[in-house]
Amino acid sequence: MLASSAPAMPTGAGWAFEPKYDGIRVLAFATRDVVQLRTRNGIDKATQFPEVVDALRALVRRRRAPLVLDGEIVALRDGEIGRFQSLQSRMHERDANTIAANVHQQPAVMMIFDVLVKGAHSYVNETWSTRRTALESLGLSANEGAVRIGRAVRDDGASLLASAKRDGWEGLMAKRVDSSYSLGARSRDWLKIKLEARQEFVVGGWTEPRNSREHLGALLLGHWHDGKLQYAGHVGSGFTRETLADMHRRLSKIERTTSPFAEPPEGNERAHWARPLLVVEVKFNEWTKDGRLRQPIYLGLRDDKNASEVTREPTMSKQKKRTESVADGTGESARAALARIESAGGDGDFLVEGSTVHVSNLDKVYFAKARKTKGDVLRYYADIAPQLLPYLQDRPLVLRRYPDGIAKPAFFQQRAAASTPSGVRTASVSQADGEAERRFIGGSLMTLLHCVQLGGIDMNPWHSRIGSLDDADYSILDLDPGPRVPFRRVVEIARWTKDALDALGLHAALKTSGASGLHIYVPLPASTSYETSLLLAQVVATQVAEDHPKIATVERRLKARPAGTVYVDYLQNVAGKSVASVFSLRAQPAASVSMPLAWDELTEDLDPRDFTISTVVADAAKRATLWSTQLEKPVDLHSLTTSL
Repeated sequence: MLASSAPAMPTGAGWAFEPKYDGIRVLAFATRDVVQLRTRNGIDKATQFPEVVDALRALVRRRRAPLVLDGEIVALRDGEIGRFQSLQSRMHERDANTIAANVHQQPAVMMIFDVLVKGAHSYVNETWSTRRTALESLGLSANEGAVRIGRAVRDDGASLLASAKRDGWEGLMAKRVDSSYSLGARSRDWLKIKLEARQEFVVGGWTEPRNSREHLGALLLGHWHDGKLQYAGHVGSGFTRETLADMHRRLSKIERTTSPFAEPPEGNERAHWARPLLVVEVKFNEWTKDGRLRQPIYLGLRDDKNASEVTREPTMSKQKKRTESVADGTGESARAALARIESAGGDGDFLVEGSTVHVSNLDKVYFAKARKTKGDVLRYYADIAPQLLPYLQDRPLVLRRYPDGIAKPAFFQQRAAASTPSGVRTASVSQADGEAERRFIGGSLMTLLHCVQLGGIDMNPWHSRIGSLDDADYSILDLDPGPRVPFRRVVEIARWTKDALDALGLHAALKTSGASGLHIYVPLPASTSYETSLLLAQVVATQVAEDHPKIATVERRLKARPAGTVYVDYLQNVAGKSVASVFSLRAQPAASVSMPLAWDELTEDLDPRDFTISTVVADAAKRATLWSTQLEKPVDLHSLTTSL
């Protein structure tokens, strides 16, 4: 049974409400001997999800009856229900060893929300209420096992809607409690109410890659309307190298010479056309007036959906404040505007440095454990901007975007989109292959807030600045502990690193990484090459590892590192590499911050989790002075050369 799309929650009695799970819809046909997990287009996913198969087989044995169940296979991340992107590496896997490993490394569960057959009895013509009672009689847990019972609320969906908005769900399902199960039909008795602007699209072609990108540039997307494929825009963000290669391989097999779109799109890049067979899921900000996607992000391939069924879907109507004006571009005024926008619904615009900043979804939870929202992250950066911006000034930024919070998949973005607002600072930066790309350039509040609006949490600047991109301003040693290595061991390595620096007549600045390690910055003279920066860090790191081989290593390969060691990483000192800036928030459960330290703070009771989004602003000015003082005077490389 398929649901119809609705822009708002239905009113009146007689409705039940369920979460709209973000996974793979399947019908489970289960007997004692055989289990099939059939998608909407008939593909059996039993091979890919053996833990679900085993749980269903055990359920059949307990109930002593074969079953046909309707539900959704979803990812399980840190004990919580995950998003569709987290299933991508599992849903197409064929290798038996990888599938077996995935059961433990990337677990999945099936959330059951309907029962169609139990033993010899068919419930297809029974009401939802009767089917729900039969489902509850199976004795499934809501929170344990690889097969679970989905949540349902009758009549009053307000509480479930509040939970959905608070926890960042994709949407809700509304079902008439007196409705039967309409096999194979799309019915108004089931309604899907999407809280996010996301849906499936048909791929009608792709563009050539530019610069250093491989395989393809962007997918050309469409949806069916009146029997014609309508162009909806292109998506080039959200891919990994692996997904680009996989998508190009699939499209190459179905390439055609003519456009499948009713009106072929125009663009600057050469287009290749494809038979409209592949379905992908895309998240976006909104629809434009001319029916194009604004700020689309690729989420994954949907081989469980039929391309012929893809149409444009509505999203839940929003009543959000759209305008907010502030008198100036200070962090304080920006903070006040952000607070007012969030209280008014979480979507609006305000002025910073004479330009308009658009923000949205400020109530979306980014840090579940710390209970911090996207609005909290924006306000933090508005507060910390006076201390942070000098260290981002004129530096290209590498974004790692977390559009759905730290528990959901993230992706890197370096190129500034053509739709970037005019007040955001960008510049043309040459790549290794000689081509140039527009990059975000740090130093302004407008740029900072725009990067956060895009889902940026970490601020990752280059080690050099516009005008001298071939010269490194500092050499960095990243102390990165292995699994289950206590932080006090990182402190020990940091002390020994300082000893090695002192022996070479060098000084350095120290900060927490904001995660589990420490960063050491050696300030370099003007016009120091990246090669010199790398060599300096390698000399120091190698010395520390040789002096303390049991707990320090320079082995890059994670599997080859001795257990219990701290990786003294000197390989960050390469042009184009980036490290989280001082005062940068990190994507860690405690919402921790990379914070400057005095060397005498390296004690056994030092805990980097003390520096969080909630604690560091009050002390930031003093910490900024400490950091700038430590980096103010460059080291003398001439005397170092002599000593070596």
